[in-house]
Amino acid sequence: MDVHNLCFVLRRHKAKQSPRSLRWHLEPGKPIRATFEPFGIEFTAPRSIYEGDQPREIRQWGRRRLLILERLIPVAREFRVHLLGTGMPSFWVADLGPISFTLGLSGWTANDWSGSANFDLLAPRADVDSETQRKVLLALQGHRLSTPDDLAAELSLDRAQVLGALSAWTQAGRAIYDLNKDVFRHRELAREPLPMGKLRFQNEREEQAASLVQSGMVSVARTNVVDSDTTRVEGRVRARGRKQSPWLVLDSDERISDAACDCYYFGQNKLFKGPCEHILALRIAFARRRNGRSS
Repeated sequence: MDVHNLCFVLRRHKAKQSPRSLRWHLEPGKPIRATFEPFGIEFTAPRSIYEGDQPREIRQWGRRRLLILERLIPVAREFRVHLLGTGMPSFWVADLGPISFTLGLSGWTANDWSGSANFDLLAPRADVDSETQRKVLLALQGHRLSTPDDLAAELSLDRAQVLGALSAWTQAGRAIYDLNKDVFRHRELAREPLPMGKLRFQNEREEQAASLVQSGMVSVARTNVVDSDTTRVEGRVRARGRKQSPWLVLDSDERISDAACDCYYFGQNKLFKGPCEHILALRIAFARRRNGRSS
């Protein structure tokens, strides 16, 4: 019913001027609220309780694409919504009983979030050697599907290493993450394996980040464990004769949940086009220091 009412508001009101966003208000233990801009209409979902532990406010654009879900409402048992953040993709999972339907939407109606947005750079990127990657892939092939925790226990590896290997294999087209079941599946995208060497860097910023770390231009200034699931990292980066002061927040799965930098790129794009090279370099340096390696 909450999804039905959401679609009902979308049908009744069509914005002709900006901003045309859906602003989600999330408070722990309380019903989810959303504001339709520019109308100022507030929508409350009394049957949907936010289960997070921190209050959040997330803006989503391209909201009329949610009308795709209308046809599923009569047969769906429930809907689960995954909001990654402002301007980030969102995923709507419909439980249809024997099957499920997952709708993935970019942060905007027109946004190539598989390429120009570079959201893959927000995924776990732990340094994992080729032998460890091979072991993880073989274990995943043996089970067809598995969770990172199960693979880590079976191979006696750190969970961060397993996540890093799974991220690499997903990028290489040999594994896929099943959001509905919260498992990784073995899946060969191509007949011949994609060249991992050419896939090491997705873009120039990631390559620059690795170069900065390798040149000793990155230092971790301070780390703060906010809670059992969150760590804030602050650092200094020297690049092109200038000093930058990036910071980032890592969740329990080693993903960047929030970040900022005082460089020009971040000032222009925030995280909407992926993190800048300074944020990426800080993440690499922090991971290496934590693993006992020099940054």
